[in-house]
Amino acid sequence: MKLLITRSEPHATQLSDTLQKLGSQSIRVDTFHVPVMVIEPLALSGVSKSQLLNLDTFDIVIVISANAAELLATHIDHYWPQLPIGIEWVAIGQATANALSKHIPELVASDIHVPSGTDSEALMHLDVFQTLKDKKALLVKGQGGRDLIRNTVVERGAKVTELPLYQRQPAMAHAETLAEAFREPLDIIQVASGDSFLNMVAMLEGRIDRQCLYSSTLCWLVPSVRVAQVLVSNGIPESAIRVCDGASNDAVLTAVEGLIANH
Repeated sequence: MKLLITRSEPHATQLSDTLQKLGSQSIRVDTFHVPVMVIEPLALSGVSKSQLLNLDTFDIVIVISANAAELLATHIDHYWPQLPIGIEWVAIGQATANALSKHIPELVASDIHVPSGTDSEALMHLDVFQTLKDKKALLVKGQGGRDLIRNTVVERGAKVTELPLYQRQPAMAHAETLAEAFREPLDIIQVASGDSFLNMVAMLEGRIDRQCLYSSTLCWLVPSVRVAQVLVSNGIPESAIRVCDGASNDAVLTAVEGLIANH
């Protein structure tokens, strides 16, 4: 089996290392990666600097991704010699929580609230979201993206401030490498988000026959039903999509193990 990882570094290597656990399987899985998204840090505006300097005035900090966590940690290190106390920390996904505890040493895993999913229902199950009325929440994220989390928190009565720290761009410098990957038979493609899939389509435009994306022998691994819906709306058959139990490396590993077992 050939598995294409579309994450950026260092996340691609981390996933590839996790998949080395498949070495004992009877079917060999060869992994290789081509990034389809470039994360570009945003220069801090005056408003963003003010938000960081006033970090201690927020009741809750909600961090959307591992990229957001890493960039936030850099800024906190610059502006705050000591991490403000009294803040409730929420990480969307275990990978985000791991990045927070890794890059902000004062935060331990038990200090971070992690919902079981990324939909509004999973978020609202968190104890910290039961008493949001009149609380101040800082939403640390990439530029653009969905408003689901913001809207969910606002509906519970909190005042939300957004702090965008990065933007996502198609990794056009790797477009030809990606096209070469599709010229060889592929069995599995890991896609981290709807944007990642759309970037892949843009990178392949004019370089390959688009029908390669719809091959009946190709399986797409996605982290959520929402991402699966993006693929389906762009012509990928539902039968070709496997929804992992989240975006973590272990979730992808479990999904690949399942594909091998059913091969």
